Amino acid sequence: MKNALPIEHQRGLYEAIFCRRDIRNFLPDEVPDEVLARIIVAAHHAASVGFTQPWDFIVVRALERRREVKRVFERERARNAAQFTGARLRKFLSLKLEGILDAPLNLIVTCAPDRFGPAVLGKVSIREVEVYSTCLAVGNLWLAARAEGLGVGWVSIVRNDLLRKIFSIPPPVIPVAYLCVGYVEVFPDQPLLESAEWAARMPPRDLLHFDSWDGPTEDAGHKLAELVQSPAIWRGLLTK
Repeated sequence: MKNALPIEHQRGLYEAIFCRRDIRNFLPDEVPDEVLARIIVAAHHAASVGFTQPWDFIVVRALERRREVKRVFERERARNAAQFTGARLRKFLSLKLEGILDAPLNLIVTCAPDRFGPAVLGKVSIREVEVYSTCLAVGNLWLAARAEGLGVGWVSIVRNDLLRKIFSIPPPVIPVAYLCVGYVEVFPDQPLLESAEWAARMPPRDLLHFDSWDGPTEDAGHKLAELVQSPAIWRGLLTK
């Protein structure tokens, strides 16, 4: 098709998407600066509404700062646990949900709203567009890291107010993603929470709506509803 990437590039992209994992176990090997530079530049080339480029990247290698974050995580993990009971609680407590001290480095991706002033193209109707844009940068970084053989783990069980304090992040700036980054022994075949039977991936067919939200998710005889479930669409693009 016109303007399509060469087939080998398509394969690489789809392999990175489907082999990406939220990683919790890391090797101690240092990440070379040139590799880290590439994944940060890849993140910086994400789309952003109004070309705002609202992201910054804080590279965290200092062990004491990471220990402070680990302490925050442990407190917040206990608070998270309080919402579960019985078998669900036991399973939650058995899950390893971070690699803050295991990974050779941590990376914070932040969002600076109104970086170029309050007048932002595309922000009048939807105020959160800069945060959404920053999430696109995180996605780019994650896929680039996978292509480089690096694992990334997003630690969401933290508190932004305490991250601001630990890392001297000014109040207008929003910590969006606290990431653990490093090499891994192996990338699991399944996401952690899927293999632990915490949750299952929903069939894409169940998430399709036609023409309106309350339209049918399965349109009888609709080709797209069948194709999103078909292995045939990946023939020649994915190895498994």
